[in-house]
Amino acid sequence: MGSKEPPTPAEQGTKDADRHTGRSREPGPTDRVFWLIAYALTVGALLLRMPTVHDVVRDELRDSGLAGKVEDKSMEALAVNVGLLLAVLLSMLLLGIFYSLAAMVEKKIFSARRKVGGKRGFGLFFAVAVLCTLPVYVVSSALGVSSPKETGYYYVYVLVIALAAPFLFRGHWVGRGRRSIITVFAFSCGVAGLSLLV
Repeated sequence: MGSKEPPTPAEQGTKDADRHTGRSREPGPTDRVFWLIAYALTVGALLLRMPTVHDVVRDELRDSGLAGKVEDKSMEALAVNVGLLLAVLLSMLLLGIFYSLAAMVEKKIFSARRKVGGKRGFGLFFAVAVLCTLPVYVVSSALGVSSPKETGYYYVYVLVIALAAPFLFRGHWVGRGRRSIITVFAFSCGVAGLSLLV
């Protein structure tokens, strides 16, 4: 009575495979559903910005004089649309890689977690990654800005996020050694810096 039941062959096989391959099933501080929601919202904001980007690309193509060499206007429109499609797919890929790197960093470097409504929660680098991407795309879509990187305010905003976000987790690093605190802020700035490439 009260004895623990032995694992099933399937469960034992999974444990053995994880032990031999060195894999860990320990989840990161941010729930996966938060990453998926953030990715979906950011991609949505990116797509909302496409009409503005389309107009800018079309105007630049016409101003460059290359459009005059294309007699068929439908081919010109096709080239613009194909280019934008490839740009969207590349942006989605880079965004996915960026979020994956942020998830890996917060799991390996700073696994502090802030709970949101019960059992779910998020980590520091989730906050940094999302705040450096989603609001930027939303604001640029609302203002009709094709590229937020053309203004210096964007870089100031990213720097502020990198330095301010760790204070959301101050209770987890206050009292630690100076090296640990510097590491937290350094990786926060690093993740924020990577967002400039997305």
